[in-house]
Amino acid sequence: MPYKNMFTNLIKAIREFIVLLISISGYVVKHKTIPRTIAILFSLAFSIYLVKYQPRNYKLAICYFILIETVYISFITLVLSENGLRHWFVRMGGGEHEGYLAYEATLGVIFFHNAASIGYIISSTSGSLPGFWHKYFLFVIPMLMFIVGFAIKIWAAKVVSIDIYYWKDMFLGKKITDFAESGPYKYFDNPMYGIGQLAGYALAIGQGSKYGLIAVLLNQIFVFLFFYIMEKRFIKKVYQNNIPETVSSDR
Repeated sequence: MPYKNMFTNLIKAIREFIVLLISISGYVVKHKTIPRTIAILFSLAFSIYLVKYQPRNYKLAICYFILIETVYISFITLVLSENGLRHWFVRMGGGEHEGYLAYEATLGVIFFHNAASIGYIISSTSGSLPGFWHKYFLFVIPMLMFIVGFAIKIWAAKVVSIDIYYWKDMFLGKKITDFAESGPYKYFDNPMYGIGQLAGYALAIGQGSKYGLIAVLLNQIFVFLFFYIMEKRFIKKVYQNNIPETVSSDR
């Protein structure tokens, strides 16, 4: 009986891990719909096309990254600001829940393309780093960096929940859970935006991609700018001072 329970718990843990991984990649499993599924499948097909039929088109890769990065940062900034487009989503959706689901679905597709554009720029510009890197460095160090960064990001996402990962609290303008102080947040102020990004650097170094390193760095800088300009202020106001913002369907 104990072995049966252990096996059941293991299967449950694996399933939760897979669901979490898919959700942070852009497809929130608990809110799956046919339109979301189609959007992600088309996005996946597009990324496969780029890698298979345009494998070394670095100009296309750079344009793709710039476009998606611009859309990504612009979207979360314009939507999640205090008087932002989150009010429009609520009005168009007919309520907070419906409005949030529309926003989440849109952000999910953007999340997917953000990661895909960085991956594409890494693969299409592989070998662009100086050739003095030792072969063991290009294997061992990136592998360790990837494991640490990936584990921290997954751990952080599990601790804060998928809702917080998609900034649902900022969308609604109110506290929806307790402020995370456990898991990696006991040791790092911002593990998801910080050390959690090591996986991207690891892939770029492993592929020897100079432009991939630049893309990962720019993405991290812009996300930190969003954090310090908007998210940190929201956290201080809503979680530390308990002053809720409002999200209205009348704006």
